Amino acid sequence: MKLFFRIYFIFLIIISLFSIYFLFYFPSPPQEIEYAPVSLLQLLPTPSPTLFPSPQLSPRPTRRPLITPLPTDSSPWGIARQTGEHTWTMKIGTDSVMANPMEILSALNAYRQRYGSQILTWDTALADYAQSRADYFYKIKDIDAHAGFNTFLDKEDGFNKLGFNYLGENISFGYQLNGVHLIEWVYAGDEPHNKNQLDSKWDHVGIGVRGTATCLIFATAKR
Repeated sequence: MKLFFRIYFIFLIIISLFSIYFLFYFPSPPQEIEYAPVSLLQLLPTPSPTLFPSPQLSPRPTRRPLITPLPTDSSPWGIARQTGEHTWTMKIGTDSVMANPMEILSALNAYRQRYGSQILTWDTALADYAQSRADYFYKIKDIDAHAGFNTFLDKEDGFNKLGFNYLGENISFGYQLNGVHLIEWVYAGDEPHNKNQLDSKWDHVGIGVRGTATCLIFATAKR
């Protein structure tokens, strides 16, 4: 019996020595450790935004368009103003319609009678020539300061063509007026034109109208 315990004790010692030997010389294999991938962005601290001051933009100079002021007409209403040797202008209103030749003739004769001048007789040759002059003014949108009239008389045998020894002319452009206003405002507005239309020596007349262009041809001493 004692021999059995001795053998068993020796066996235990041998087992213990072998266990110690295997523990030091044959270590256990390393264990795997599971891990989850971590984003780099999660590991790095989030940088605080750096605030830069907003650039102050210098105002760009704005080129303003040049505005030419409209000319101001300071001339008084209803007063004739001389613009050339034979030309005048007047600031007046307009009528709704333009007078025709017969309306102008009626207004002219009434005006002449008021100042003691004889009534003028209508002449077809004078009227035809006056109409050609009015047509020309309408075309050029102006008057010619009697240049065409003088050329007609001096170089184109105008006295013989019209059949009178003395001829005169009043012309206008740009006034839309009835007969009375044309005679008593425009043509009576300055001394030369008013004297011409009231001249007591005239006994015939022809009148042409085209648009706002008018021509009055006065005559006497019919051939």
